[in-house]
Amino acid sequence: MFQKLGVHSEAGHLREVMVHRPGLELLRLTPANCHDLLFDDVLWVKKARQEHDGFVDALRERSVVVHEFGAMLAGTMADPVARAWLLDRRCGADALGHGGMGEMRAWLDEMDPAKLASFLVGG
Repeated sequence: MFQKLGVHSEAGHLREVMVHRPGLELLRLTPANCHDLLFDDVLWVKKARQEHDGFVDALRERSVVVHEFGAMLAGTMADPVARAWLLDRRCGADALGHGGMGEMRAWLDEMDPAKLASFLVGG
């Protein structure tokens, strides 16, 4: 029988997990903004990626199914209906102002799904 997705125990066996590999968002950290974004310091991105990859390998060695958020979002952004739905909500005047709204939306509309996913997460 199919079990609903969710957390059913704080100490049970981990079966599946969604992870996000450090990317563009960490490249945007500076000494001036890192504390506002709840980081103690600017991170070494290469090292963070290596540690993340090691963590994912350890999970898989223990038969945990690992879902990569960026890949899932890129797959979603390959669907024209889903892409339009998300960009309609992220590229409105509230988020971008009236001046750059059209150009920004056109630029994002032309972007390949993986790159768009990276920009949506990383800013």
